[in-house]
Amino acid sequence: MPAYLRRILHPAARILAGTLLLVSVIVADGRPVVFADSNIYYWMGQMQLRPVRYALSPWIGGPSRASEDPDAADEAPAEMQLRRTEMAARSPWFGTWLYVVAGWGSLWWLALAQGLAASFAVHALWRGLAPRGRTRDWLGLMAGLSAASTLPFFAGFAMPDVWAGIGVVSLATLMFVRARVGAVSQALLGTMVVTCVAFHPTNGLVLLPSAILAAVIASTRLRRPFPSLTPGLGWLVAAMITTSLMNAGYGGAIRAATGETLRSPPFLAARLLADGPGRRYLRTSCATDPHWALCRFVHLPLTDSQDILWSGDPGKGVFGRASAAERIRIDQQQMDFALHVLASDPAGVVLAAAGNSLQTLVSVQLDDPLRDPHFYLTDPDWRDTFIADLVHHLGPCGPDERGCRPRFTPAQSLWWHRGSFVLALGIVGWRTTRPSWRRAARTGRGPVSETTAVLVLFGLVLLLNAGLTGALSGPFARYQARLSWLVPLGAMLVLVPGTWQRLRKGVGGPASRD
Repeated sequence: MPAYLRRILHPAARILAGTLLLVSVIVADGRPVVFADSNIYYWMGQMQLRPVRYALSPWIGGPSRASEDPDAADEAPAEMQLRRTEMAARSPWFGTWLYVVAGWGSLWWLALAQGLAASFAVHALWRGLAPRGRTRDWLGLMAGLSAASTLPFFAGFAMPDVWAGIGVVSLATLMFVRARVGAVSQALLGTMVVTCVAFHPTNGLVLLPSAILAAVIASTRLRRPFPSLTPGLGWLVAAMITTSLMNAGYGGAIRAATGETLRSPPFLAARLLADGPGRRYLRTSCATDPHWALCRFVHLPLTDSQDILWSGDPGKGVFGRASAAERIRIDQQQMDFALHVLASDPAGVVLAAAGNSLQTLVSVQLDDPLRDPHFYLTDPDWRDTFIADLVHHLGPCGPDERGCRPRFTPAQSLWWHRGSFVLALGIVGWRTTRPSWRRAARTGRGPVSETTAVLVLFGLVLLLNAGLTGALSGPFARYQARLSWLVPLGAMLVLVPGTWQRLRKGVGGPASRD
């Protein structure tokens, strides 16, 4: 085989093998999994591509205009007005990805595509840290990552969560070992950084400070000159600018067509209310000056943020029961409300945020990616949605719709993934505190120093993610579990025998060719 072809096919075969290892876990679990938000993502993607679908109808079949489209039949103006009060919190670009990959194929295609992206990103990092690593080292790394981490479950989850970790790994490669991966891989990694930021608003909040931390680590610990860091930072800047422009164009087009501005659910206000300080302030304030839109709901318990946001129960729900006009007022007042709550009880807000962040930090197990779709398939409000189509396209769920539940359970994940996480932390600590590792790391050069930089960045990212998501939204396991696989990945980087031997010897190597 010609050398140039071998340089292309060998990495491609390894990446494909890594993808299949990740997908094998989804196969063992039964099938990919959906979530409530998968419905609005899919709808947003379908809505974006309607003009294309209508134009291609003579060749692909289907409706040629909205009046013939059953998917557009239930979009009454009042319903659309309510949807536009939520849409700013959901990425239309992930919706397009979901619609194209899963809608025109199936959720298995989505799992394969997201597994392939994850495998590629991890392979680029591994190849940069151990350029002469053997295929069996790679297979051992991916087998361990598949068996002991949450990554494969998020690859098969019809949500944008997996892209947060893919973005972090891609950024680490570009910042720390860019010179050891080829130009094509660098471009693909940069594209993944852009995709990460575009696919969910919180990803940019995590990736931007992560890039700053990576630059500090690279310049101080690895002694890299700043010009060598500009390509990695440039990709992130490009991601932020591109996403801002795309979102502005998307929102502007809808505003031009409808006269309405896209808005987000009041996540921060719901968090402050559920934590206590917001609830106490609201009751005191509304008793004397009921100018807050939330005052209409002051008599409710307001103790659970999910109930506040989504419940339709008159005894619990706020945003889910509010009219479009009330939702707009709540959104317009949210920041002012948050500042008043902070001023009224700064200690209470800070303590609650710290508690939520700490709870998020240790929540490394799965919940939503192991959700039984039975509710969506049987509830009157959900069984006619796109979610049911996505699930049934994979195969029937039986006469009672109970045959599609995942084989693994959150209880099993609690001990397995949390146990694996703790074990991985122990492995990383053991390896990196050995005298030989510390001596090599102090040089500031070579794979040991670079691997140490990657491990430090992963740890800081997990702390940062827990602080941001816990304080701003709440202590939900999915937010941290989407990134917790970075710790088992770090353990695999220092544990796989062949990789460890090369790291310990400080073996570098020339840049690989794509």
